[in-house]
Formats: sequence, C-alpha cells, structure tokens
Amino acid sequence: MCRVEPDALRSYLLKNRTAFLCFSNRELAFPSVAFLKVEEIVIKRDKFSFVLVVLQILGAFFLVGCNDRIDKTPDGKTILAFWHSYNDEEEVVLREIISEWEKKNQGFTVSAIRIPFSGHESKIRTALTVERGPDMARVDWAFVCELARKHALVDLGTLGFDSIKDQYLKAPLGTTFIDGKYWGIPDQTTGLGLFYNKKLFRDAGLDPERTPKTWDEFVEFAKKLTNSEKGTFGFAMENTLWWTLPFFNTFGAKVISEDGKSCSLNSPEAIKAMEFKAGLFKAHKVEAGAWRAGSVNPETGFLNGRYAMILMGPWNLAKYASSPIEFGVGLIPEGPSGTSTNVGGTDVVIFNSSKYPKESYNFLTFFTSPESQAKWCKKLNQIPVNLKTYDLVSFENKHLLVFMEQMKHALPNPIVTKSNILEKIVNPEMEAVLTGQKSAEDAFRLAARKVEETILKSKP
Repeated sequence: MCRVEPDALRSYLLKNRTAFLCFSNRELAFPSVAFLKVEEIVIKRDKFSFVLVVLQILGAFFLVGCNDRIDKTPDGKTILAFWHSYNDEEEVVLREIISEWEKKNQGFTVSAIRIPFSGHESKIRTALTVERGPDMARVDWAFVCELARKHALVDLGTLGFDSIKDQYLKAPLGTTFIDGKYWGIPDQTTGLGLFYNKKLFRDAGLDPERTPKTWDEFVEFAKKLTNSEKGTFGFAMENTLWWTLPFFNTFGAKVISEDGKSCSLNSPEAIKAMEFKAGLFKAHKVEAGAWRAGSVNPETGFLNGRYAMILMGPWNLAKYASSPIEFGVGLIPEGPSGTSTNVGGTDVVIFNSSKYPKESYNFLTFFTSPESQAKWCKKLNQIPVNLKTYDLVSFENKHLLVFMEQMKHALPNPIVTKSNILEKIVNPEMEAVLTGQKSAEDAFRLAARKVEETILKSKP
C-alpha cells in the first residue's frame, strides 16, 4: 500500500525548495532521477499554481512510497544495501568479497547496487531527502565533507574505528577526517607520479633510468629536453587546483588551515610554490603552455612525443603500455618539504538512516581489510589503501610499485564542503599568474579572501 505521511510532507514543504520526481527501475535504489525545480513554495493568489506544486511533491512521495525498501530476503536474512559505482571488472571482485563476508555473517546479505559515478551525489542527496537511502555507499572523496557536515553519516569513532585507523594510508584517510572525526574509510586511492619519455631522455644525453630528484634538477633536465626547433618541451602541465597540489605539498604549503577556518593560499610557501610553477612557463620556458585553452593537453602531447615529462596518474598505465612510446615513471621531484602527491579516489560511508550501522561497519572493514585488499589489488592492479596489504602483494608492473611508494608521501587534499567552488575560485587566479596578469602574491591574497567569504564562512 502506498501512503504519504502528513508530517513528512509538512517537513518537506517547509525545508526544501526542490521537488524530486523519482523513477525506480531497481529493487532497492533510484538509479535515474529527474528534477523539477520549484523556485518558491508559497501560497499565491493563483491557487492553481500552488496546487500544482503540491501535486508534484505528492507525486514524488507517492512514487517513493511505492518503492518501500525490502529489509529481508525470503529466507529471513537481513539486507544491507550498498550503493557503488565500480566498473564491470571491479564488481566481479566486489561480489566475491561479499560472498566471503556473508559466509561469516549468516544472518545478513549485502545487496550491491551499481549507480553511475557521474551524478552519484545528486542521486544520494535525493534518496536521503525522501528517506530512502542505502545503508552504505561508495562516494567521491570530495563528497564526504558535505555529507558529514549535513549530519548524514555515522561517526566511525563510535564503532571502534580508532583502533584500526592507522592501518590505512594517511592521505586517503585524511579525506574522511572532518571536524575531528572519521566519517568514512578509503576504498580506492590514486595520485600522481612523474611520467617521462625514455627516448627523449636518451636523445638529450640523460640517463633514461633516472628521473630528477629535486625541482632544481627537474629544471636542469627540462632545459636539456626542450628543443624549440623540433617543437618539443621538457614539461607540460595542467592548471587546476587538484593538479597543482603536488607543487603546494612539496613546498610545504596548505590551501586550508589545519582548523579549517581560514585559507592559507596567501602564505609564503603557497606563493613560492605558485611562482615556481609559473616560472617553468615564463622564466625557464620549459613548459609547453599545455594548460591554455586550445593547446595540446599533457596526455596527448606525451603520447605523440612532444612533451618529455608530465604529471599523470596510474589510470593511464595500461593506455601508455599499449602505445609505441617507451616511458618510465618516477617520484615527483622533491621541494623544501620533500616529495609528495595529491590524492584522488573514493571512500565508503555509512548513513545515519541505516538501521544496521554496526553490521555495515563490519562489512566495510572486511572489504578494506588487508586480505580483501590483497585480493582486490592483485586482480585489478590497483594501489592498496591498507598499509598491511603492502606486504601481501607484489606486482609485475614496476610502474605501479612507484605509485605505491609515492602514495606513502601523499598529503590529504583541502577539506571543504564545496570543493567544486574552491576550484572555481582558485583556478582563474592561478591562470592570471601564469599569463602574467597578476603576481602570485596579489592573486592568492584575493583568492584566500574569496575562499573564506564564499566557502569557509558559509553554511554547509
């Protein structure tokens, strides 16, 4: 029977300006969602308009009510709903791990439901709004902060996570540490390394088996690799905040202060990092300007032999291995604070609405345990998130071993509720530095003020 609870409707009318119309095509999820934007829910003189709005909202609750979640299997097992966005190969391994967990937990079964990674945030927001969310989900690392500050997640410290947190790589784990608490567990991680063209190294008289250790040496290498007549450059780079974090990290710069209350982009360390990055293009003239609109991007230019060195992640290892290019991978050069990288990847979280937080936690810690991670990483050639797994796996791909070492030196990304807005504020200011329109000091002073006013002082 489908019904609409009066209190739920009243709360929805008072608190939300967006009505959701959900169409379910799976047993436990809402994989496709259409949005009906309602600019204001007010009683107008035009009673017909108001009635239409109410009917739209009633329709949303009606459709969701018809899809009441099934909590038990026919044989009496309790269902834990896990929304994920793994690909076909990953899903096969996921189901193997689920089967192993279910053998040890006879009264429960995990219903793994795939949703597209693109747009997963809106689908989860919708499900939580109408109180039909899963017990747990895999989410982008940047989404955890929003969910935590909107009180949608379980604090894992209440379930004993502090006793095992040191098992996980520090930087990926840092993406779940918000306001002094852990709200998730990293399940997949990635970062950047220094890819280089071995042929171009040989042609320039450089050792093709050795990458530059420091940024100063990097500049020396890049100058030898740059040939204006041949149209080749020693380096090519992106210019978004995420791709710039390795520069900040190696110079000891923070984007957001430790307490999360201020933006540190106007610090001497951040300014020096940006000046060095800009100098690769403006002063040393070893960077190709690949960050400019219409230019050959780093990935393409590296493949066609125009760019000798780029920062890139392990997701392209297979692609480059199948190309004619002879390449190698090294650690990102050291700055005043050593080598480092940024962090990409996903985390798994438990929602406050779950009736089974302890059992969900039991599954997620099993899923990310050393043994499960070993199975996952061996079969999928991925970087472990559990440090204890490092002793359990060995890879034939030597480049992947470099990334495993690089991730030990990774630092957490800036933790803010609105990471997309952070990028929109900072990226144009960095471009103004690269084009010579502003000094790094002026650009970052303005960026820091905008970040504090727009993000840090605003409500989640």
